[in-house]
Amino acid sequence: MGSKKDTMNPDKVLKMFVPIICAIFIALSSILYILYKSWSNKLYFEKWKDYEDCGV
Repeated sequence: MGSKKDTMNPDKVLKMFVPIICAIFIALSSILYILYKSWSNKLYFEKWKDYEDCGV
């Protein structure tokens, strides 16, 4: 009985790494978006905190 060895061809490597790379990209994008929004909100509230007491 001859058994075929499971060899790594370029298609298998590509099918294995594309989902991993996509997941890493989505995770990094999410982290960067959260950091950007928190930085943007901080700047916005810093800008308007002086006008808090004038009743506008």
